[in-house]
Amino acid sequence: MSGNSTTNTTNTPPAMATIVASATFNTLVMLLTIIGNILVCFSVYYFPRLRRPTNYLIVSLAISDLLVGSLSLPFRIAQTVNGEKFPDSLGPAGCQYWIWIDMLCCGASILNLVSISVDRLLAVKWPLTYHENMTSKRALLVIVCVWAYALLVASLSFVKWGGNETIVIGPQCSIQAEVYVTIVAFATFFVPLAVLVFNYVLVLKIAIGHARQVQKDKDAIAVNFISERDTNEETSGIANSPTSSTKAISIGKRSCDPLTDSNKPRRSSGLQIMKQLKATKTLAIVVGVFILSWFPFFVIFLTFQYCTDCFSPTKIPLQLKTAIVVTFVYVLPVSNSAANPIIYTCFNKEFRTAFVRILYKITRKSEAKLLAKSNGFMDTTYSYCP
Repeated sequence: MSGNSTTNTTNTPPAMATIVASATFNTLVMLLTIIGNILVCFSVYYFPRLRRPTNYLIVSLAISDLLVGSLSLPFRIAQTVNGEKFPDSLGPAGCQYWIWIDMLCCGASILNLVSISVDRLLAVKWPLTYHENMTSKRALLVIVCVWAYALLVASLSFVKWGGNETIVIGPQCSIQAEVYVTIVAFATFFVPLAVLVFNYVLVLKIAIGHARQVQKDKDAIAVNFISERDTNEETSGIANSPTSSTKAISIGKRSCDPLTDSNKPRRSSGLQIMKQLKATKTLAIVVGVFILSWFPFFVIFLTFQYCTDCFSPTKIPLQLKTAIVVTFVYVLPVSNSAANPIIYTCFNKEFRTAFVRILYKITRKSEAKLLAKSNGFMDTTYSYCP
């Protein structure tokens, strides 16, 4: 619903400079959205190490953003170039399609984020059994359910709510059906958003507890190591008789064995927890950007349906109204589709490395130079197989 779900809030046609600036912005966002999300999808497909259930859900999110860039934004650009009037050549069928594809992609995006939040909750709460609980088949089943639900809600736009047409052109392509708008807003945004926030609050609470436990384990290991080292030093000061040497070696072995053996599970568990926390941090940023981009839009979306006078010049100054509409209706929702690949590049080392490798394959440039440009990152611990 990237700016096509509200009617024109101004009575005067936009100036040519505004049209050019808006069209240029949307074209740039469209290109970034398509290229960035293709890189996300291709990274998971091309590099076996990225083929994990969480990343399958991320691919589903990327596909929804990719559809926005390739199938929805061209309509947005066409309407902008036409002076914020929906082109007559596209007709009501084109308007209906635009609304439908936006509903589908927006619903799929928020539901994919909800499924990712559930996945993160499982990974942080039960890190050792996570791979048994969240398999690839279950992840694919979740993805199918997400898209089926989004398709159902989007297809309701074909219904004549209250006996009137849901989709109208006057002069913009827009929705004018209070019941349907309310259903869409709560079924695909507000209720899933509440679940999303609740899950990440639980994740944050569990993550803080795990981080404290990991720190306690580190401190305990450090204390044991210092204590055993002092014991070994005292033992080495005894006369080097065969008996004393044997005892010293024996004591040394007994002192090292508990440290290396008994703490292996805990250290492994700690590393697994920290790995899951890093992945959760990246996805939490994605969720935060999504909320910032879409929450104001849905508030305006609902307000316009039930209170059209709220946007009248007597209630709100024209300049302020224009700034609000441009920022929260035309800029932020559209930009969100291009933001996620940028977030992955900045905060996820695995995706950053995969992006660099793919760009290297495409451009045939020196891999060392490309890695140097990506913040000097070179992770030799990941072995990606072309």
